[in-house]
Amino acid sequence: MAIFAAVVAIIVFVTWPHGKDDIPESAPHIEAFGMPDWSEAELIRQVLPEQEQESSNELEQVEDPFLIKGRVSRNQTLFVALKNKGLDPKDIHPLIASMSKVFDFKRSKPGDHYEIVIDEDRKVLKFSYNASAEEQYVAHFDGQTYISEKVEIQTRTETEVFEGVLQSSLFNAFTQLGESGELATHFMRLFIYDIDFGSQAQAGDRFQIMVDKTYLDGKFYKYGRVWAARYQRSDGSQDLQAFYFDDEKEGGFYTPSGQALKRTFLKAPVLGCVITSPYNLKRMHPILKRVRPHYGVDWAGPTGTPIMAIADGVVSFAAWKGGNGYLLVIEHERGYTSYSAHLKGFAAGIKRGSRVKQGQTVAYLGNTGISTGPHLHFGLKKNGKYIDPLSIDSKASHVLSGAALARFETQMATYIAALQTTKELKENTRIHALLKEKLIPLGRQQNRIEALNDEL
Repeated sequence: MAIFAAVVAIIVFVTWPHGKDDIPESAPHIEAFGMPDWSEAELIRQVLPEQEQESSNELEQVEDPFLIKGRVSRNQTLFVALKNKGLDPKDIHPLIASMSKVFDFKRSKPGDHYEIVIDEDRKVLKFSYNASAEEQYVAHFDGQTYISEKVEIQTRTETEVFEGVLQSSLFNAFTQLGESGELATHFMRLFIYDIDFGSQAQAGDRFQIMVDKTYLDGKFYKYGRVWAARYQRSDGSQDLQAFYFDDEKEGGFYTPSGQALKRTFLKAPVLGCVITSPYNLKRMHPILKRVRPHYGVDWAGPTGTPIMAIADGVVSFAAWKGGNGYLLVIEHERGYTSYSAHLKGFAAGIKRGSRVKQGQTVAYLGNTGISTGPHLHFGLKKNGKYIDPLSIDSKASHVLSGAALARFETQMATYIAALQTTKELKENTRIHALLKEKLIPLGRQQNRIEALNDEL
């Protein structure tokens, strides 16, 4: 009893209120420990903000358990792909059998996309297969069997004409027209036998192109056939024209005189790159600092830029070669041999003994070996002796004559008329805009505009 009384007395002494000077210091603010200062409303929540956010993110990231998405892999059949998704072979067989009525799965290719809607028993209710953006198929389960059909996609192809003036580069010029660099590449490939756009194009040059554009469900999908193109140098040195003609012997692009644009050699092995060092037998080497012949042409460009074969040929060397870095050597007809040095690497399948076609991507621009920066050193030999790659004699692969030439000239006339009509329409539109800008007295402006509208 005495001990119990003593304990009670101590507790009363400790808990009994004391004077102001005896009040203990308050506990440090919770923020001092790097923790948030929760409000009362937040403290009574069942889930704190961070936890709620994490929970929300988890819900957003959870995939629909009744929707399966996939792509066909290389060397994989659709049956195996669906089986790997956990579907019952008893469902797969009738599904594929039904779809085979509208689509030949022998045409399946790696990357084809498919979607499957299943029920709680993993029974396939709907199967969608996309062979391409233009070619889609779907199968529905009607309770007894699968009904398959090809999806009708609204496709529209229009032939459009674009024209512009270079300010900096051809890529930028097409971009300013609202088109992509892909179309600029198409354009440059047409005239790759006549001009090196990376080094010879200049501000003020004009261009025109007539091309098919395909739209799916009202949205641009891809570019189609280029029908005509023209490139005019601002200094008047060149007026390049190309018109498509499907000749019985040789379909392709031709000049107004009926000569095929395709030549025995490309003008340059790269597109859009700038010549930084021409063929020069007395060049001062930028690294060795002594006069050393430069048996080739250097094109500077971004690492990874595709390098093309300038003509058909056979690869005789594709490996590392000292100061040349990765080197590619191709033997061509008529005693020509081309050399591409300082490469980043070679295109798939390129090795000694490989046969290549003109315009085929064979390697990629790099900065290997003794090099001051990303560039391609391109050399060319004729019967064992180096020559200037830019001086190569390139002849047309085909020339139209007789009835074929007459048909071509008739078709070319329609192209020229379309290009000219577009140009005149744009010029009239420009004049209409100028009239609105007070370039003529206001009293005559309305009459001129009305007259122009009647003419249009």
